[in-house]
Amino acid sequence: MGRILVASAAVALALFFRHTAQSYPSAAARLPNLLGLIIILLGTAVIVAQALEWRRQSADGQLQLVPPIDKTAFGIGVLFAALCVAYAASIHVLGYLIATPVFLLVALGALRPISWPNILLTVIAVTGVIWAVFINFLGLPMPLFPGA
Repeated sequence: MGRILVASAAVALALFFRHTAQSYPSAAARLPNLLGLIIILLGTAVIVAQALEWRRQSADGQLQLVPPIDKTAFGIGVLFAALCVAYAASIHVLGYLIATPVFLLVALGALRPISWPNILLTVIAVTGVIWAVFINFLGLPMPLFPGA
Protein backbone atom coordinates (compact mmCIF):
# COMPACT_ATOMS: atom_id res chain seq x y z
CA MET A 1 0.00 0.00 0.00
CA GLY A 2 2.92 2.31 0.71
CA ARG A 3 4.11 2.17 -2.90
CA ILE A 4 0.64 3.14 -4.10
CA LEU A 5 0.54 6.09 -1.71
CA VAL A 6 4.03 7.31 -2.63
CA ALA A 7 3.36 6.93 -6.36
CA SER A 8 0.01 8.72 -6.01
CA ALA A 9 1.67 11.55 -4.09
CA ALA A 10 4.37 11.81 -6.77
CA VAL A 11 1.73 12.01 -9.51
CA ALA A 12 -0.22 14.65 -7.56
CA LEU A 13 2.95 16.69 -7.01
CA ALA A 14 3.87 16.41 -10.71
CA LEU A 15 0.39 17.60 -11.67
CA PHE A 16 0.81 20.55 -9.29
CA PHE A 17 4.18 21.42 -10.84
CA ARG A 18 2.72 21.21 -14.35
CA HIS A 19 -0.15 23.47 -13.28
CA THR A 20 2.26 25.96 -11.69
CA ALA A 21 4.48 25.92 -14.80
CA GLN A 22 1.61 27.28 -16.88
CA SER A 23 2.40 30.75 -15.55
CA TYR A 24 6.11 30.47 -16.50
CA PRO A 25 7.53 31.78 -19.77
CA SER A 26 7.34 29.05 -22.42
CA ALA A 27 11.08 28.31 -22.31
CA ALA A 28 11.05 28.05 -18.51
CA ALA A 29 7.96 25.80 -18.53
CA ARG A 30 9.53 23.12 -20.72
CA LEU A 31 11.62 21.43 -18.04
CA PRO A 32 8.93 21.28 -15.32
CA ASN A 33 6.43 19.99 -17.87
CA LEU A 34 8.84 17.34 -19.14
CA LEU A 35 9.84 16.23 -15.64
CA GLY A 36 6.18 16.25 -14.59
CA LEU A 37 5.25 14.00 -17.50
CA ILE A 38 8.10 11.60 -16.68
CA ILE A 39 7.08 11.47 -13.00
CA ILE A 40 3.44 10.88 -13.95
CA LEU A 41 4.43 8.00 -16.25
CA LEU A 42 6.78 6.46 -13.67
CA GLY A 43 4.21 6.86 -10.88
CA THR A 44 1.57 5.19 -13.02
CA ALA A 45 4.01 2.36 -13.80
CA VAL A 46 4.63 1.83 -10.06
CA ILE A 47 0.89 1.67 -9.40
CA VAL A 48 0.37 -0.85 -12.21
CA ALA A 49 3.34 -2.95 -11.03
CA GLN A 50 1.98 -3.01 -7.47
CA ALA A 51 -1.47 -4.02 -8.71
CA LEU A 52 0.10 -6.88 -10.68
CA GLU A 53 2.11 -7.92 -7.60
CA TRP A 54 -1.08 -7.97 -5.52
CA ARG A 55 -2.74 -10.08 -8.19
CA ARG A 56 0.15 -12.58 -8.07
CA GLN A 57 0.07 -12.65 -4.26
CA SER A 58 -3.70 -13.19 -4.32
CA ALA A 59 -3.30 -16.14 -6.68
CA ASP A 60 -0.68 -17.61 -4.31
CA GLY A 61 -2.93 -17.01 -1.29
CA GLN A 62 -0.40 -14.62 0.28
CA LEU A 63 -2.06 -11.24 -0.31
CA GLN A 64 -1.29 -8.66 2.37
CA LEU A 65 -2.49 -5.17 1.41
CA VAL A 66 -1.29 -3.42 4.55
CA PRO A 67 1.91 -4.95 5.98
CA PRO A 68 3.05 -4.13 9.53
CA ILE A 69 4.25 -0.54 9.80
CA ASP A 70 7.92 0.10 10.56
CA LYS A 71 7.55 3.02 12.97
CA THR A 72 11.16 4.14 12.59
CA ALA A 73 10.94 4.29 8.80
CA PHE A 74 7.56 6.01 9.04
CA GLY A 75 8.98 8.63 11.41
CA ILE A 76 11.94 9.27 9.12
CA GLY A 77 9.55 9.69 6.20
CA VAL A 78 7.40 12.18 8.09
CA LEU A 79 10.45 14.17 9.19
CA PHE A 80 11.81 14.23 5.65
CA ALA A 81 8.45 15.42 4.29
CA ALA A 82 8.38 18.17 6.93
CA LEU A 83 11.94 19.13 5.97
CA CYS A 84 10.88 19.41 2.31
CA VAL A 85 7.95 21.66 3.23
CA ALA A 86 10.24 23.80 5.41
CA TYR A 87 12.72 24.07 2.54
CA ALA A 88 10.06 25.19 0.06
CA ALA A 89 8.76 27.78 2.52
CA SER A 90 12.23 29.01 3.45
CA ILE A 91 13.35 29.86 -0.08
CA HIS A 92 11.31 33.08 -0.04
CA VAL A 93 12.63 34.03 3.42
CA LEU A 94 16.27 32.89 3.32
CA GLY A 95 16.85 32.92 -0.41
CA TYR A 96 17.85 30.03 -2.63
CA LEU A 97 21.59 30.22 -1.99
CA ILE A 98 21.10 29.74 1.76
CA ALA A 99 18.00 27.50 1.91
CA THR A 100 19.22 24.91 -0.60
CA PRO A 101 22.62 24.13 0.95
CA VAL A 102 21.07 24.03 4.45
CA PHE A 103 18.34 21.64 3.25
CA LEU A 104 20.84 19.37 1.54
CA LEU A 105 23.25 19.40 4.48
CA VAL A 106 20.50 18.51 6.95
CA ALA A 107 18.99 15.78 4.75
CA LEU A 108 22.27 14.19 3.68
CA GLY A 109 23.86 14.68 7.10
CA ALA A 110 20.96 12.93 8.83
CA LEU A 111 20.74 10.04 6.39
CA ARG A 112 24.53 9.79 5.76
CA PRO A 113 24.30 7.89 2.48
CA ILE A 114 27.85 9.08 1.68
CA SER A 115 30.86 10.47 3.55
CA TRP A 116 31.05 14.11 4.73
CA PRO A 117 33.50 15.22 2.01
CA ASN A 118 31.17 13.74 -0.61
CA ILE A 119 28.16 15.35 1.08
CA LEU A 120 29.87 18.75 0.83
CA LEU A 121 30.77 18.19 -2.82
CA THR A 122 27.20 17.08 -3.54
CA VAL A 123 25.75 20.17 -1.84
CA ILE A 124 28.02 22.47 -3.85
CA ALA A 125 27.37 20.65 -7.13
CA VAL A 126 23.58 20.43 -6.73
CA THR A 127 23.27 24.05 -5.63
CA GLY A 128 25.44 25.18 -8.53
CA VAL A 129 23.69 23.11 -11.19
CA ILE A 130 20.22 24.17 -10.05
CA TRP A 131 21.34 27.80 -9.97
CA ALA A 132 22.85 27.50 -13.46
CA VAL A 133 19.78 25.85 -14.98
CA PHE A 134 16.84 27.56 -13.29
CA ILE A 135 18.20 31.00 -12.47
CA ASN A 136 20.96 31.68 -14.98
CA PHE A 137 19.76 29.73 -18.04
CA LEU A 138 15.96 29.78 -17.65
CA GLY A 139 15.85 33.12 -15.85
CA LEU A 140 13.29 32.13 -13.22
CA PRO A 141 12.65 34.90 -10.71
CA MET A 142 13.93 33.22 -7.55
CA PRO A 143 15.24 35.15 -4.53
CA LEU A 144 18.92 34.32 -4.08
CA PHE A 145 19.51 35.94 -0.68
CA PRO A 146 17.38 37.06 2.30
CA GLY A 147 15.31 40.09 1.44
CA ALA A 148 15.98 39.78 -2.30
